[in-house]
This record gives sequence, structure tokens and C-alpha cells, in this order.
Amino acid sequence: MRKPTTKGEVRLLAGSAIGLALIAMAGVPAMAQEVVKPPARQQQPATTADRAPANTASENPQEIEEVVVIGTSIRGIAAVGASTVTVSREDLAATGRNSPVDVVRELPQLQGLGFDDAPRVGQNAGGNIQRGRSVNIRGLGSNATLLLIDGNRVAPSGNVFSFTEADQLPVAAIERIDVMTDGASAIYGSDAVAGVINYVTRKNFKGVEVTGRHSFTDGYEQSGGSIIGGHAWDSGNIVVAFDHDVRGMMMQGESPYLRQDLRPLGGPDTRIRTNNATAGTPGNIVVPRSTNNPTLPTAGRFDYYGIPAGSSGTGITAGQLLLNQPNLADQADYTSYLPKTVKNQVSMTARQEITPWLTANVLAFYNKRDSTLYSYPQSGVRTLPATSPYYVQGVPGVAPGARQTVVFSLYKDIGVGETSITDEQTQFSGNLRADLTNDWAAQFIANYSRNKNCANCIDELNNNVSATALQRALDNGTYNPFSSAPASQDVLRTILPSAFDRNKSTLQEYTLRFDGPLFELPAGTVKAAVGASYLELTQWRSAIGVQASSDVPLADADRNIRAAYAEIYLPLVGEEAGVPLMQSLDFNVAVRTERYSDVGTTTNPKFGVNWGVTDGVKLRGVWGRSFRAPNLIESNPEVFSRVRLETIANAARDSALPPGNTAAGTSNVVNVTGSNNNLTPEKATSYSLGFDYEPEWLRGLRASATYYNVKYSNQIIGLQGFGATFLASPTNRALFAPYITVAPQPSTCVNGNPATYNAAYLVALSRPSVAAIDQSNFCSAQAITDTRNANAAAVKQDGIDITLNYRFETGESNWMLSLSGTKILNNDLQLTSTGSYTNALDIMNQPISERGRAGITWNMGPYTVAPALNYVGSYTNNIPITVNGVTLPVEKVPAWVTFDVMMGYEFSELGSWGEGLRASFNVRNLMDRNPPIVLSANGNAFDPQGANVFGRMVSFQLSKSF
Repeated sequence: MRKPTTKGEVRLLAGSAIGLALIAMAGVPAMAQEVVKPPARQQQPATTADRAPANTASENPQEIEEVVVIGTSIRGIAAVGASTVTVSREDLAATGRNSPVDVVRELPQLQGLGFDDAPRVGQNAGGNIQRGRSVNIRGLGSNATLLLIDGNRVAPSGNVFSFTEADQLPVAAIERIDVMTDGASAIYGSDAVAGVINYVTRKNFKGVEVTGRHSFTDGYEQSGGSIIGGHAWDSGNIVVAFDHDVRGMMMQGESPYLRQDLRPLGGPDTRIRTNNATAGTPGNIVVPRSTNNPTLPTAGRFDYYGIPAGSSGTGITAGQLLLNQPNLADQADYTSYLPKTVKNQVSMTARQEITPWLTANVLAFYNKRDSTLYSYPQSGVRTLPATSPYYVQGVPGVAPGARQTVVFSLYKDIGVGETSITDEQTQFSGNLRADLTNDWAAQFIANYSRNKNCANCIDELNNNVSATALQRALDNGTYNPFSSAPASQDVLRTILPSAFDRNKSTLQEYTLRFDGPLFELPAGTVKAAVGASYLELTQWRSAIGVQASSDVPLADADRNIRAAYAEIYLPLVGEEAGVPLMQSLDFNVAVRTERYSDVGTTTNPKFGVNWGVTDGVKLRGVWGRSFRAPNLIESNPEVFSRVRLETIANAARDSALPPGNTAAGTSNVVNVTGSNNNLTPEKATSYSLGFDYEPEWLRGLRASATYYNVKYSNQIIGLQGFGATFLASPTNRALFAPYITVAPQPSTCVNGNPATYNAAYLVALSRPSVAAIDQSNFCSAQAITDTRNANAAAVKQDGIDITLNYRFETGESNWMLSLSGTKILNNDLQLTSTGSYTNALDIMNQPISERGRAGITWNMGPYTVAPALNYVGSYTNNIPITVNGVTLPVEKVPAWVTFDVMMGYEFSELGSWGEGLRASFNVRNLMDRNPPIVLSANGNAFDPQGANVFGRMVSFQLSKSF
């Protein structure tokens, strides 16, 4: 019988990983090393003075003279007018983190919405079965942020929802991360609506660097090691990196915020949900009653009869039953919050000068993540016929000969259920650059990317309960629901079959680009870029035996896109022109046209301007149109469609749709959800205006501010993330009214017999559903909710980003003060194409208006200390739940403020043995602050959008360069 993972197993894995890293350190010969400086994150708004990032001390400047940076196709310039944040190599090394996702999410411009390896709800995150991770600029949606690696697209991940897995490279392989918070479809095409994040790999590293790390908190531990090596020769170089990481499983029971029984935090005990329950052993009989159960409030109008402990399951009399003393378990004690994960990543970059005018560059990487999840095996609501040998005669409230409703657990049979998840990403990108006459260059870029995953790989005898087979076993008496002893393996194999949900997506892109100077103006050189590309995407899914969904023998789709683009850079005014209050004036214009094989043609322009006013004062602005095409999962009903009964919170105060369970404040609804083949591209228009201030009178100070405005229309909204909150408040009831059909069942309704249902349910049952529709409790339904994908939404958001950095020296000490923050001014949401805009800021499942981070970095010789403060502003829990018949008030969620500290030491001053040896000690959430209590329709007792339950996280890192 499988039991939850112990911390001893985690520590064993952790020790193995660190041991591997230390062994590698001991056996590497001394070679050149890369210099690591004190950490400093800087906001980098693009200006004409900005050029490609400078090479570090260990790089060869002659290898890269001009490079293309984020937001432009022209070599040697920065994106004109755009707001760009750069996370430097020093920042990455100082964090002690292995995942670039964790580093980027500290930026205030990113919101805590979207996909993560911990369960989330908002923006379809509940469909993240494979536990991937995404990034989300401005909270406009994970798919509205384009992720690139060295400027190359990555094949998406997913099974019922598609998104780009952002955890693609280990930190050891990344030189810097560029984040552009403006729309950029004129440069990159689809998906660059909210912005672009580009991981830039370490290409010119020479030598060897080995790193070992370990982190821990109350709930889990994580360890890993990396090694990176680089070698250069006269005409080229190569850099190879490998990272191995092991994270232990965190059970939900490690945190009181994740338990089903939330009474200690003022919430309900959701182990009982009307006539369903998280049963312990040996199970329970559930009987309807005419009034609410005063002993068990969440049972509503049902009584629970507990089977006496130690029962054999046969010969039980009604007198032995324990009225309203049910056998219960809290699934948090047996269910993963974070999966156990073993991750291996390898990457390679190489450059070879073939001739003096022809150069080849190659990027290749492979990632594999193996994850394990535990879950608690439950029966659901089942019935026993009077002919069963386990039937209990004479139970009050059960008519003679009538079926008995039973709920029980299969934990006694198999222990915890185990689900395996695998995710593999393979990428190969080649760039052939020819230097032509007059400083023009031609580039041919070929990019191939593939993602393969098994989102549900389940061996037999796990928590993949076949409701049909289990009910059959109850009917024929081969399964005893009340016994404390396990059932036979032969019976269990029929109830708990093996299953898989395999998915594959591929991306092939071919680009031909020309760029170079056109002519000279007094202020500088006019430059241009033109190009064309061909992109082909495929998506494939096969799911067999997964009882939570249903069989999809094979669903596939493909798409191709042909694109042409052009860009020009115009330096119109220079300092020598002598124009008052105009030291420089630069323009940039770009346009891109894409023709899709399935959703039509779109053309998107962009205009940018930089205005150098005086020494140290620069103004900038950018305007553009962007778009996002529906991905191949969103638009293919064969991949994902489902009809099922759900229980949702009901505090709508609608007399036509009152709670079915008044004590719990819930209603049962039939939910229709899935993909939609009538989708069209989303569209956005955005602009930003900003300034950068670097005064001569105070060297080391840089201040920046940016106002941005985004109008995002025809947005594909997957209402799956909102469905549970449709009735959570009167506001939500009105907001989602177009997606709710009130349909009370008649008194003559018989479960499983559609002819007896309200006619509205026949329409719902006619919808595509890849899952078998369980109608065993359909007569309890009160309404139909439609959460299929639709081009129904629109968002209008504007806000301000600010950054302040100040570097100075005092004696032998170097200091840096930093402050960055985002204030969203408005976020208005339209959820139907004909509806009005409503405020969707600072409420549940929507962006939080205030985020910020402030820090101080002190460095003196080998010592570095960097404390930091993180701030997430307050917002409103507008979807409170009902506890014991009383709906909790709509109330403010307080701001969440945490402190981090990093301490680093370089051992070089201790002798030759210390050369290149560095240690860092990081503590996140130093004060071990708990998240605010949030009792909402999302479940749990906190909101992962604004906080987490991990508490104080301590990490150590030791790195050695040779």
C-alpha cells in the first residue's frame, strides 16, 4: 500500500544531488572563469544610447560586434520607445533559484495569475493537469505573453489547455532575461499582446562552472546541481550546460490553509458536501431528510450513518449504525499540493565562422521533467441494491427495497493513488548569417521545437476509479463497501484500470531576414530590416481510460502561417543640430502581415519614438497593434469538450435559483465546457509613454516611469476558470447571466433517464463530450452553465510602472538602492460581446493593482548583503462562501508584505584554493509570514494570486569556477 512521501526520502534525494555537484567540483581542472558581480536588477527602458549588452570579462568581444536585442529585427539598436526590464547574469546568480520563472515573477509587472505547478483557479489554471508553469505580464493572460529563447519560439505544452512552458532552461545556462512590457506583434507575430520575455543564453562563456544548491521549508525540500563548460577557438566557440534538480513532494496537509476542514480558520468543513463526502474507512450510508442537518451543517438535507469501525461489511444491523457520526478523512493528508519532481535539462550553444563572411550559430536544448502526484481514492456517490449481501435493512428514511446511497473510500484497497506526469521539450535552432556588402547581413533561421507530455500516466490499481465498473461491482456483490479489509486484486483491476493522456505539439519555423544601413542622415545612420517566415504548428492528443475525462482515441490539428515584415530606424535629430530641448530624436516603424491557413490574415504596425531632451532626460513612446490567434487546443472540440454535474457556491440571492443546499450555500449545475471551432483572433491596441532620468549632478541615479494603455478586444475567454463563481455573488450572477440557464428539474425526474429531465438538459446532453456523462445525480441540477471558449471578452487596462536605482560608494563599500513598482489604474472587463464594461481590478481572479519590490545591496570586498521587501497590495474577496448557512461578507484581503535577504561571499581573498569559489545564503519570507486568510469560492483558505503557503524558504548555493 502506497503512503505519502516522507521527508527522509526527500533528504536522501537532496543529498544525492548535492553530492553529485561536489564530486564534479573536485574533478575539474583549473581554467578561466566568468566574473560574478554583486547583484543588481535594473529597469532598462530602451533609448538610442542603448546598444547590445556589453560582454562580460570572460567573453570575447570580437565574437559579437552587433546583436539583435528584444523588440527589434535590426542589429545594433535597442527597441525604440519601448519599456524593457533586464534581469542580469548577476541577478540570476544571486537569487539561488534554479528556475527563471521564479526570478521573473518577482518583477512587479507580472501578475500571479495563470499556470503553475501548484494548483490555481483563475484564467483556466485549473486545467493545468501536467503542472506546467507560465508567465503573465499585466495579468492579461499567459497566452498574451510571448516567451522566446534567443529570439526563437517554443512549442506549446498542454492537453486541454495550451500554453508555453516557461521553465525551459536552468539559470546556469542563461546570460540574462529581457522583459518587454509592450505589444510587439509587428516584430514577432501572434501572442505578443502584453509583452515579450526572452531568455538569452550564455554563448561566450569560457571555462567550467559547477554549482550545488539546496533549499527547504516546512513543507518540502529541493536540491540540485549544475555544470556549465565553454571552449573557444580562433573561429568559434561552444558552451554546454547541464542541470539536475530534485524537489520533494509537498502534501496539502502540510498547511492548514489547504485542508478540507477549514473550521480552525473560520471556514466550512468540506469533507461533507451534501450527499457526498470524503469518506474514511469503513464508509457511510447517506439518507435524505426534510430539514437541514443541525449536527452536520454541510450535509444540508441529508443524514449520515457511519458504519462501525472494524466492520466486516456483512450482517450489519440498523441499530449498529452511528447516526451523524460519519467515517471521514481529510484528503489533504493524502493529496499532493506540489508534485515530487525530478528534472534534467541540457543545453548547447555553438558558433562557427565558416568563412570570413559566413557564420553559423546553433542553439539546442532538451528538458525532461518527471513528476508524481498523490491523491485520495474516493467512491463518489454510489448506491447499493436491496439484493446486495452488504445491504443494511431497516435504515430510517430508506423505503423497504429501495437502493441505499453510500459513500466510501478505496484507501483500504490501494493506499494513495499515484499519477505520473512526464514532460519533454526538444529544441534545435540554427542561424546562418552572411555578411554582405555595405554592412548588410542576410540570415536564414531554422527553428524546430517539440513538446511531448503524458499529463495522466496512471498504472492500474491507482486512483482512476471507473464509476461504471464500481457501481457494477456493488450491484453484483463483488465489492464490499463497508469492509475494513482490502478487496481482491481481480475485483480492483476492473474498478481501477490503467490510463494515459498523451499529447504532442510541434513547431517548425523558417525565416529569411536582411538588415543593414540605408543611408546617412546628419543625426546618424538610417537602418532597415525586411524578412519573411513560414511557421507550421501541429497538435496531437490521445487519451485512453482516464476516468476523470474520457477516451480521446486520436485528436489532431495543424496550421501554417506565412509572414512578411519590415522595419526602419530613423535618427532624425542629433545633438549637433543645436535644436533647443532636443539633443536627439529617433523614430522606428515596423509592420508585419501574417496569413493563417485557418483564421485569415492580419496586419499589425508599430511606431516608436525616443526624444533626448537634455543631458540625462529622455522621453519615449510606442504605439502598436497586436493579436493572438486561437491555439490548436482552444479551437478543436475533439481535443477537449465535457458535460458534467458540478457543485458550486451560490450566494446569488436569486429567487429563481436559490441554493439547493442552504446550509452549505451551494447548488448543483450541469456544466458544458470545452473548445470551440468558431474562434477568431484576438486583437489589441496599446501605447506607452515614459521618461528616463539620469542626472549629471548625482552620478549613479537612474529614475524611470512609464504610463501604458492596452485595449484588448475579441478576447478568447475560457470561462472554465470562472464557472465555480458564476453564482458566488449577486454581481457575478448578473455578470455571467448570458452563460447561465435556470432549469429546475421536475419532481418526476429519474436519474439516468433523460426523458424525465427538464428539456433544457437534453440540449446540454447533445453537446460534444469527450468524457462519459455521469447522470447518477442529474436530478439535483438546478441550472446549466456554459463555460466553452468564446470570443466574448474585452479588457481595457492602463497603469504606471516606476523604477528607481541609485548606486554610490562610501569608503570601501559599494551600495545600490532599488525600487520598482507597478500601479494598475484601471482594468475594465467585458465578459460578453454586447455587455457593458465592469471594474475587474483588485477582485478575485483578476489583476491586483499594486505590486512592488524595494532593496538595498551592500558590497565590500568579498561580502555582499542584499535585503529586499516585497509588496502585493490589498484587494477584495468578492466571492465569499457560505458557512453554516451564513454567507460571509465581501471584505478586503490585506496587503501581503514579505522580506527576503541574500548574503554572498567570494573566497578568492583566502588564497588560490578560493579562486572562483562563491557561496550564497538566501532566505525568502524571512519573517515566516502566513498568507492572508481568504475564504472564497475558489476553495482553500488563501489566494495563490497574491500569496503562498510555503512560509520561510531557506536556500544555500555553492559555486566554483575554473
